[in-house]
Amino acid sequence: MADLSALLEKEASTEIEAIRSEARDRASEIVAGARAEAESIEAARARASKAQGEAMLVRAKSAAQLEAASLRLKAQYEGVESVFAAAKAKLDTLSADEGAYAPVFAKLLAEALAGAGGQAVKSVVVAARDRGLAEKAVAEAGLKAPVETAEDVKGGVRLRTVDNSIIENTLHGRLDALRGELASEVSAALFGAKAG
Repeated sequence: MADLSALLEKEASTEIEAIRSEARDRASEIVAGARAEAESIEAARARASKAQGEAMLVRAKSAAQLEAASLRLKAQYEGVESVFAAAKAKLDTLSADEGAYAPVFAKLLAEALAGAGGQAVKSVVVAARDRGLAEKAVAEAGLKAPVETAEDVKGGVRLRTVDNSIIENTLHGRLDALRGELASEVSAALFGAKAG
């Protein structure tokens, strides 16, 4: 019986060893599978993190480009505005110099009269400081219309016809009328052909 017991014990040991070996193999497979899954998850997270980082970089780059474009447009706008402000200041300087302004005023009056198309002029409206100049120019033009003053007429003339039509011909009005057309040219002159 001792042999049988030893044989059973040996078989049991062999079977236990086989089970242990199979368990070790299975444990190794499970650990290897878990490692592979962990590496896969880590790689997926790294890819997602990299993609997120790249997306953030693209967004930051786009925001920076928009900010740069905004600053460029603001600089162009301010540059164009300063040119128009300087032009208005020059027009004000011209209209303050009676000697230089008298022929310009006479021409503005003549153009306004031509714009009236032969209609009788009821009144000539000018800036208060231009009243004397206007009275002289009106007399030289052979008009019998009275000269009136208004604060909103600056550097030129406004005619009222007998049918209440108004023809305005002022230096500032002309500049304002051409502003849209001139703004792109001024911007191109200041900032190059790509401006605007």
